[in-house]
Amino acid sequence: MKNLYPIIWLVLLMTIGGASVLANEANGIRTENSKVSIQHEVNGPLEVEVILRTNYADGVSTKQTVNETIWAMEDFWSEYANWQLVDQEEGRMIFERNIEDISPASKESGHFGLTEDGILSIFDGSPSDEKVIQTFFQIDVGKLESSRREQLMDGIPVESWYHFESMLQTFYKVKKAKPVQ
Repeated sequence: MKNLYPIIWLVLLMTIGGASVLANEANGIRTENSKVSIQHEVNGPLEVEVILRTNYADGVSTKQTVNETIWAMEDFWSEYANWQLVDQEEGRMIFERNIEDISPASKESGHFGLTEDGILSIFDGSPSDEKVIQTFFQIDVGKLESSRREQLMDGIPVESWYHFESMLQTFYKVKKAKPVQ
């Protein structure tokens, strides 16, 4: 009888251990090398609102909203590899990128001009339409050649990124020393 106690204990421990493993597998928990991993049930694709912000060198920012259906996260991340994730919450992700070029709006209809206060700005169309896209700094109009002043009053088309930079450097030379308030 004394020899049966160790065998009974062994059978009892094996029964309890086996029942424990079966219970864990039924709950989706699998033990392997002392690590516990939980299996999640996939209920279908993930629906996410994606906001894409693009910041251009001329100071213009654009925003686009896209509703994405994500079947595989790897595919999703590769699609936005050139973007930086700046915010994330449940059901929404915000990505941002900086472009070293002028904005499409400036390329299409942007004109350098002056506001009534003499502030160098880019306008959507003619400066007389007063649709300011971006402001830069106040110019000492008295230091400008009269032909240059006329050009600014009529609007100087923004032709390219190089032209944009060149114009800013040119007019920075006649910037008013005192900041605008």
